[in-house]
Amino acid sequence: MEEKYQLADALSIYDDLNGSLVVLQGKTGKICRMSNSSNLIHILDYLQRPSTFKGVVASFPYLTEKSLHQALSRLISLGVVEKLNEQVRQIRCMLIGCGSIGSHVFKQLSMFPLKKMLLVDNDIVDETNIYRQDFYPEDIGLKKTAALLNRSSCIEETVFSNQRIMGPHDLVELIQAESINLVIQAADCPTTDDMARIVNKAGDYCNVPYIVNPGYIGNAMSLPEFFYPNLDYSYASSHLSIPGEPVLRFQKNKLSYRFCDELACLIAQQVDDYRHHKIPRYYGEKGYFNTIDFKWCTKRMSSFDDNKVKD
Repeated sequence: MEEKYQLADALSIYDDLNGSLVVLQGKTGKICRMSNSSNLIHILDYLQRPSTFKGVVASFPYLTEKSLHQALSRLISLGVVEKLNEQVRQIRCMLIGCGSIGSHVFKQLSMFPLKKMLLVDNDIVDETNIYRQDFYPEDIGLKKTAALLNRSSCIEETVFSNQRIMGPHDLVELIQAESINLVIQAADCPTTDDMARIVNKAGDYCNVPYIVNPGYIGNAMSLPEFFYPNLDYSYASSHLSIPGEPVLRFQKNKLSYRFCDELACLIAQQVDDYRHHKIPRYYGEKGYFNTIDFKWCTKRMSSFDDNKVKD
């Protein structure tokens, strides 16, 4: 399939009346300048709609293919034009845990046209879950999976399991039975670390990528991490267990609704990146959410081969 090109989202383009075009890139806040010309303006106007390179050439017969190729390359390097990948993965996702993080993850992912979603949780909605997790008074007494199944969704098929995952074998059986090709861990039983290691082992065995939510304490939360299976960089290789027994863990409050949703938004972005054959957001990085500055603070832990991880 031939590549298509289109203007990057959220652009504002101005004529500075001094011979230049000023481009404000809304997604990044970057500003770039280009020499103003009628040909450039016509190309930018044309690329408001997706087009192949052949389409661009056919629409500008008075310009050479070489000059158009150079112009497109320049616009791409500046972030003004993007290549579109219309080959979208059909995601059959398993979400383990439908509570504080998982219920919000489901809300975000329900807006995507996923092929399938398997919800795994055996807990029941109670009063303490209301308005912090994504549940409502009418959900009290229902299984969390059942409450979420009642929601409207763009997902083609949503199913559930009330099975408690006790080890990699349990997870492998579910992955294989439901033809799952992406696992999201949002559960903390027996512990968050234990569940993440179970997911790591099962993901490697089934050759399925996985997203680990390292958890939170109070309103301090860790960066959700995307891992490809059977690579040197994995959850187990990048998280060292602290030896000994825990002595004290203190939190004043549980994670608030807005921070639950912040985590879910990032996980949804990672899923959408993977759907579109892009490197998932913050891949190979670890970090935390700075609640004072309201932003993710991350540090790269692993380099990667762009083509290897996308395939």
